[in-house]
Amino acid sequence: MKNSALKFVSLPLLAGALAMSGHGQAQGRTVKGAGCVWEGVEAGCLMVTDKETDNTYNLLISSGEKPAPGTGIFFMGSLHQGTTSCMQGRPVDVKNWVKRKMNCSAPQKKGPSPY
Repeated sequence: MKNSALKFVSLPLLAGALAMSGHGQAQGRTVKGAGCVWEGVEAGCLMVTDKETDNTYNLLISSGEKPAPGTGIFFMGSLHQGTTSCMQGRPVDVKNWVKRKMNCSAPQKKGPSPY
């Protein structure tokens, strides 16, 4: 009798946990931002702290030219699904980016990871 009661209680809890596993995550969402590119802690990681939102992004650029650290850019992309080797910022699969005039001579904010 205890086993059957336990099954009825645990099955809804398990189903609820599985349904909530992706709750609050905006994976695949379109992202755009503007800021100065800086090097992340890990080698090869390019970061941007958005001037408007103060969000830090890890730019994942799979093809074409990559912006040099110290360059002001505007970028568009989507939030990356999965892990990366860069341990900072929100990873973004960059679809396109363009140089933008801005003062990038000051050291860029290297805030903590949002994770």
